Amino acid sequence: MSDDILLLTRALAFAAKAHCDQRRKGPAQEPYVNHLIEVMEVLAEATGAEDAGLLAAALLHDTLEDCGLSEAQLRAEFGVRIARMVAENSDDMSLPKAERRARRIAVMAKKPADSRMVKLADVISNMRAVASSPPAGWTKERKLAYLSDCRALGAAARGTHDRLEEIFDETADTVEAVLTGAAPAEPSGLAERHLNNAIGEQVHLVYLANTENEPFPPGHAERFATAIGESFPSVVIQEGIGYYDGTMHPVLIARFRAGDADRVVALAQRLCLTFHQRFIGIEVGGRYIRVYADDTG
Repeated sequence: MSDDILLLTRALAFAAKAHCDQRRKGPAQEPYVNHLIEVMEVLAEATGAEDAGLLAAALLHDTLEDCGLSEAQLRAEFGVRIARMVAENSDDMSLPKAERRARRIAVMAKKPADSRMVKLADVISNMRAVASSPPAGWTKERKLAYLSDCRALGAAARGTHDRLEEIFDETADTVEAVLTGAAPAEPSGLAERHLNNAIGEQVHLVYLANTENEPFPPGHAERFATAIGESFPSVVIQEGIGYYDGTMHPVLIARFRAGDADRVVALAQRLCLTFHQRFIGIEVGGRYIRVYADDTG
């Protein structure tokens, strides 16, 4: 394995761990690491992926600002240059937001070209997010104001890389057209692939089918929620009536987000044993399967 691949693998693992509990602000609720990968992807596309240090800095660019790490820690892990690029793209979070924004633009032209390239790619990803999955409550006016700030920052960062600056301008123009209604929303990059598949993680429904057709004892819904909560952080429980095997059954239905089908099936197998069910039903994307107790071996 080449040194470049090893470096990028280490940087991605480091960033994923540092940002493990963070998500993007929009309704898609993407894992934050998706943004970091997209920033790297933008730089790789523009530059031909010839500078592994630059791509590693893209993956790590928010670790100081958002994760409480120090420049010294990054320097020890990834060397002087990568730590410098990350530090030069980190705001002083003790300052008011308006002052941070003004300072960011004021000092941008003085930064080395590699640091400005990381920032341009970061802003490209952020502009795409405003078009595809903006923070809740952002009005059209606020989105356009944000786009204007992005363009000002992009202007201050000019003189780095022709193709990267072309991608910046193309993105800004596309996002403006989307926000003003002049064009349909067609965001590119990771956001496009994410939205084409699903907004956020898929919602799964798990049915406690009451295969013995007995009244639920007190606290049964709480036990059901607790059992699922051990594997998935949030769950909604609903009571319902199911009809199968020619009989009406009181059932419990759990709704929760999950990105790993294997984990959901494993949960269903455990629920079969915990609640003495012949099977547990799983529904996702309009499809339904039964997981039987004897599947647990």
